[in-house]
Amino acid sequence: MRRLPVRIVLGALIFVAGLLLLLEATGVMRTSTLWAALLAAGGAVFWYVFFADRAAWWAALPGAALAGAAIATIVQLDSAGVGRWAEVPFLGALSLGFWAVYLRDTARWWALIPAGALLTVAVVAGVTGVVGASMAGAIFLFGLAITFALVALLPGGAGRRVWAWVPAAALTLVGVVILFGAGEWFVVLNYVWPVLVIAAGVFVLWRALRGGRDSEDREPAGSDGQVPEDTQR
Repeated sequence: MRRLPVRIVLGALIFVAGLLLLLEATGVMRTSTLWAALLAAGGAVFWYVFFADRAAWWAALPGAALAGAAIATIVQLDSAGVGRWAEVPFLGALSLGFWAVYLRDTARWWALIPAGALLTVAVVAGVTGVVGASMAGAIFLFGLAITFALVALLPGGAGRRVWAWVPAAALTLVGVVILFGAGEWFVVLNYVWPVLVIAAGVFVLWRALRGGRDSEDREPAGSDGQVPEDTQR
C-alpha cells in the first residue's frame, strides 16, 4: 500500500468517526460496536504501515493504541463482568506496541522501559481487588525492577548494563520491604519460585540459542566446514 492510499484510508476513517460522533450527539443510535470496528480498522492500517515499511517503526504505537482501544470498547459492553478490567487489554496493547518497536531494532532499547512499565500497570490493574494494596504495590515495584533488569540483559545500546541494575536493585529492595511490612512474604514465595524457575529456563534457552548462532557465524565459509583452498594459499 503506497503512502497516498494509506492517507485516503485514514481520511475515510476520520470521516466515519465524525459521523459516529454526530450520531451519538443527536441520540440517533448507540455506536459502541461501530466504534470498536472503526478503531480496529485504524489500528490495522498503522500495523500494515509498520510491517510494510521498516523505517516506520513509529506506526506500531498508534496501531497498538487503536487496537487496544477497540478491545477495551468491546469489553466495556459487559460492564457488570469483564468490563471492570477494560483498561487491562488497552494497557497490554500499548505495551505490545513498544515491544514491537524494540524487536524491530534492538538499538531502540529505550522502548523496553515503557513496554515493561505499561505491562506492569496492566497486571496491577488486573489483580487490583483480588490482592491487597500492599501486594499490588509490591507487584508494581517488582514489575519495574524486571523491566530495568531486561534493559541490562537484552541486546541493544551499549553502556547501559551497569546503570540499569541500579534502579532494578533499588525497586526490588523496596518491594521486598513492603512485603515484609505487610506480612505477605510467605504468600508471595508460592508465586516467586515458579517465576524464578521459568526465568531461569528462558535465560538458559536464550544463551543456548545465542551460542548456536554465534558458532554458526564463526564457521568457515566452506560447505564441509573446511577452509577454502584459496584462503590457504
